[in-house]
Amino acid sequence: MQNETSINQFKIKPERNKISLIIRSLFIAIVFYLILGSIYYFNMINGFLFLGSLIFIMVIALIYLIIYRNNKQKRFSSIMFILFLLFFFYYEMPLLDYESHTYVVTGYEEPEELLDNSGIHILSVKLIDIHYIDDVDLINETYQGDAVEIYDLYKMTNKDRYQSKIRESAMLLGIETEDFHQMGDNVKGYVQEDIDFINGFLERENMLGNSAGLALTLSAMSYQGKVKNSIPLAVTGTIEPNGDVLEVGMIKEKMLISEHNGFPWIILPEQNVEEAERVKSTEGLTIEILPVSHIDEVEKAIRELNKSL
Repeated sequence: MQNETSINQFKIKPERNKISLIIRSLFIAIVFYLILGSIYYFNMINGFLFLGSLIFIMVIALIYLIIYRNNKQKRFSSIMFILFLLFFFYYEMPLLDYESHTYVVTGYEEPEELLDNSGIHILSVKLIDIHYIDDVDLINETYQGDAVEIYDLYKMTNKDRYQSKIRESAMLLGIETEDFHQMGDNVKGYVQEDIDFINGFLERENMLGNSAGLALTLSAMSYQGKVKNSIPLAVTGTIEPNGDVLEVGMIKEKMLISEHNGFPWIILPEQNVEEAERVKSTEGLTIEILPVSHIDEVEKAIRELNKSL
C-alpha cells in the first residue's frame, strides 16, 4: 500500500512540474510580446519590425532548444515558449495589411435631404484612404487637382492600425457589428416602422459610421408626421434605441460643410458642442449650434425654431 502511494506521488510530481514550466514559458512569452507590442503601439517601430522581432526571438529560442535538446526540462520549456510566440505572431499578422495605410484625407460631401421638404439634411464627409504616400504636399496637389475640396489630412498611427485590426477581427468573429449596420438597427428600433427611403439608405454599400442615425430618425418622424419643419437644418449624431443622442466624429468637416451650404443651424450631440464652438471660432463661421442629448430635445427645439417663422 505504501509503495502504491509513493508511485502515485511520483506520477503527480512530473505533471505539476510540466504545468509550472508551461506557466513560466507563457509568462516569459507574454513579457516579450507586451514589450514589443508597446513599442509598436506607441509608433517606435513599424509592423514589419514588430513581427520580425517576434520571429528573431523564436529563432533564438530554437537555437537554445537545439543546444539543450538533451535536457528534458529546457527542451520542453523552449518548445512551449516558441509555440506561445508563434500564436502571438499569427494573431498579429493582419497588422501587415494596414501597414501601407499612411493618411486619411477628409473632403467635401454634398448634404442629403432624404425626404423632400423635410428640411433634415444628413451630413457626410468624403473619406479618401491614402496608401504608400507620405508626402503631404503631393497628396494635396493630387486631390486638389481632382477638384476635391480637402479639409484635413489625418496621419495614420500604429494605434489607429491596431484598433482597425481589432475591430475587423471582432466583426469576423461576430463579436461586434459594423457601426453602420448597428445604426440601422437603432433607427428601426426607435421608429418602429418600415419606411422605404430609410431602408434604401441603409441598404447602400460601402457606407461607414453611425453619425447619420439622428438625421435618419428625424426624417422618418417627419414622414410619420411627428416632426414638422420648414427650416433647412444640418443634422449629425448617433441614435440609441431609447432616443439618446451620442457623440460623433469629424465635427470640423461637418461644420464647414454646413456653413458652405448656408444652413442657419446645425444640430449635433451635446458631447460635441465644445469642439463645435472651437471650430466655429477658429474658422470664423456664422452657423448656430444646437446641442442635444435626446431626441425629445430635438423635437422641442425644432418646434421652437419653426414658431419664429
